[in-house]
Amino acid sequence: MKNFYKELGLKKNASRDEIKSAYRLLAKKYHPDTGGDNEKFLALQLAWETLNDPQKKAILDKSLFNNEKYAVSKNENWSSELKNKKNNSTNKDQDIKNWIKTIYSPINRVISQVIKPLNDEIKKLSADPYDDELMDEFSSYLNESRKKIEKASSLFKSQAVPSSISSIGLDLYHCFSQVQDAIDELDRYTQGYVDDYLFDGKQMMKEAKRIQSKMNIDKRNISF
Repeated sequence: MKNFYKELGLKKNASRDEIKSAYRLLAKKYHPDTGGDNEKFLALQLAWETLNDPQKKAILDKSLFNNEKYAVSKNENWSSELKNKKNNSTNKDQDIKNWIKTIYSPINRVISQVIKPLNDEIKKLSADPYDDELMDEFSSYLNESRKKIEKASSLFKSQAVPSSISSIGLDLYHCFSQVQDAIDELDRYTQGYVDDYLFDGKQMMKEAKRIQSKMNIDKRNISF
């Protein structure tokens, strides 16, 4: 319903005398006989007829009250929704930070601890692959690496990856899985000296390193 109080330039709690005075002043100004605006004059007439009738005025007042109440409620709901969105956003950011701190970073360190020594370990072994002492040292490196990766796998399963960074979680899984497969291939080499196993193991470690570099870049690009 149209706000006839505004039509007369009044507030909704205006008295009858204020309504009457405002109408007369504006009616005189916009009366067609004095060169006024016919459409505006008709609007003023309708406003006066409504506000001068107690029943029509009561209906108008009730309508305006309900509209204001709805507007306030809508604004409160909007504020509440905005607050909830902010809280949800804050919670999501905190979930990401916690996952990176408790899952990503420890596993990433373990992966580096396995990958970085590999070339030196292979170089030492290559001096004499058939030397029992050298082979024992290489096998010890593989056994320790396997234990680390198994712990990393258990740690990864202990907490869900936040959905917004699921791609990083997937890369992390592929990375330590690749390292795990590489260790298995290298272990096969120690059992039979088949160079193909050594070559495949080295290539798998290389691929794991590539995945690690990619996910580290993606992790730095996370915005909170």
